[in-house]
Amino acid sequence: MTTETLDLLDRELDKRWFERRSPQLDAAFKVQHSRALRNELSRACQLVGLLYVAFGAMDALLIDDMLPYILPARLAVGVLYVLAIEIQVRRGVETRILEFQCAIGIVLGFAVWLFLASKSAETKATLYYAGYGLIFMLVANLFFNLSFEFALLSSGLIAATFLVWAVAFVGDPTYIICFGSLYLFSFMLTVFLNFKYNRERYRVHLNACRAELRQQEIVKRGEELIRLSTTDALTGLANRRAIDDRLRDLWLDSKATGQAFGIVLIDVDYFKSYNDRYGHQQGDRCLTAVSQAMRNVAEPRRYTLGRFGGEEFAALFRAESTEQVAAFAEEIRRTVEGLQIAHAARRDHLSGITVSIGAAFSGDVAGDKPERTVTAADVALYAAKEEGRNRVRTFDRRMLESDAGDTLTAEMLRSAVTDQRISAVFQPIVDVTSGMIWGAEALMRLKDPQGRPLSPETFIPVAERTGVILELGEWMLHEACNLLANEPALPVVSVNVSSRQIEDPNFVGTVAKIVRAAGIAPSRLALEITEGGEISGNPRVALLMDELAAIGIRVWLDDFGTGFAGLTCLSELRFDMVKIDRFFVQSCDTPRGAKLLKNIIDLVGSCAQKTIVEGVEEAHQVELVASFGVDLFQGYHLGRPMPKHELVSRLAN
Repeated sequence: MTTETLDLLDRELDKRWFERRSPQLDAAFKVQHSRALRNELSRACQLVGLLYVAFGAMDALLIDDMLPYILPARLAVGVLYVLAIEIQVRRGVETRILEFQCAIGIVLGFAVWLFLASKSAETKATLYYAGYGLIFMLVANLFFNLSFEFALLSSGLIAATFLVWAVAFVGDPTYIICFGSLYLFSFMLTVFLNFKYNRERYRVHLNACRAELRQQEIVKRGEELIRLSTTDALTGLANRRAIDDRLRDLWLDSKATGQAFGIVLIDVDYFKSYNDRYGHQQGDRCLTAVSQAMRNVAEPRRYTLGRFGGEEFAALFRAESTEQVAAFAEEIRRTVEGLQIAHAARRDHLSGITVSIGAAFSGDVAGDKPERTVTAADVALYAAKEEGRNRVRTFDRRMLESDAGDTLTAEMLRSAVTDQRISAVFQPIVDVTSGMIWGAEALMRLKDPQGRPLSPETFIPVAERTGVILELGEWMLHEACNLLANEPALPVVSVNVSSRQIEDPNFVGTVAKIVRAAGIAPSRLALEITEGGEISGNPRVALLMDELAAIGIRVWLDDFGTGFAGLTCLSELRFDMVKIDRFFVQSCDTPRGAKLLKNIIDLVGSCAQKTIVEGVEEAHQVELVASFGVDLFQGYHLGRPMPKHELVSRLAN
């Protein structure tokens, strides 16, 4: 509806003066003008009444013999005129009736004055003084802002009254022609000015409506993005930021009142192999179905359920015991298993989608930070996976005291580089206008000691929590810079940066050292950051970006639009590139999805920042999004993440 109204307003503004107005918009304008005029009529009448009486001074100067008659007449007409309009305004009389009375009142005031002035013995003065009737025309058009028809009526009657008087009482052809033409031309001029002012008022009204609708559209778009900042776009659940906020609230409440809480971490088993087998779109449908099933369990209890990242979900709620937390976790596991979603690519004896769950009761966790409970649930989740998946493990104090799960995982990650279980793959970023590879994103891959691949959504959170991400991140920077050094035809490579790296005071120095050692131009390296590191309002991020810019390193904002990158980031920080999350291009098959994607692209463009759209999996998506003004794309349709030698081969072709 807003778009249709904006189009109607634009067409109306393009019309020329003689073209018929839109009945709908004209009616709206008249209502608005009537409302505004109604508030002005009382003050305008008071001013006009005072001016009418004040002109008695000119009567005393030019036709003093009629002053005893004219002055009382001026007082009577002026006072009665003001009182009559004031009373009717207070009683809510219709504005058009008031306009008509104002117009007729001006004419009557002129007629009474002209009739009495003509009785003066000062004939010569009267003849010249009669020209002052033009002031009444100006009053009708300037003081009252009357509608065109009432201005035409009052000005026309004033001119006609003068001409009748001139013919009947003066009779001199020269006088009639001279002053009559003055009145006629003044009548045409004042009527034209009134027409012009009313037309301009109409256009101002249209522009004001247009601006208001635009503002509503911007506010609505902003509200939608703010909603996205706390909502997972794919599943509609709370996102990681909202989950973190809820965890903090529960923890503070537990400190203040002693009310314990539970946290349940849910991981979809073998989801990476599901994506590889069935494709990302089918994977998204799977996650949507799983999340809806879990929502049906959590919402009746008013538990907070959210997507923690990738295929990992979290539930938070006030709890009385470990048994209550474990019972809820088991119900979630059975519900997902009951969906019977086929998963033929599993590497175990099962053939359907299941979940592994780690649960923790805050009363079993000692610590002074809310994250301790998350860590406890994460340790329990790791144990559930180690024991064969599709099961629930509940955390107990012995796990926390030994910290076995975390120690094992941290040590496994630390040894990944020396054991050569870490590798880098590169996904092309393509300029569709030229068909050339514009850049590539470096992605980390990791295997466990048994040679089984680990999902980044599994090992990255552990690496961040334990600090191992600093070592792994430095290794990735070396890989990216070595590729750039060996392939001068590749313009830029981006590397993801974690929140722990952002907070590391030595990070910028480490990056600069690696770039210098590789002998590459700093501008060929880009660092991608997301709001997962709480970048909005974080002075460390702004300082980091300034320091990186000083040495020529580019900084990109990743996952924009999903809630991990908030709207405030664009206003607070200046990025070299903004990457729009793949969810939006994969949802653009519907008109609503396409419009939302275009709005986000326009929003980024309005902030004068460049855009890459991720997640392109089909040719028609490229065509559609390219029509929105985007040139740079990343996705499976244009190239999957690939080893270095495959990317080099594509660059050579």
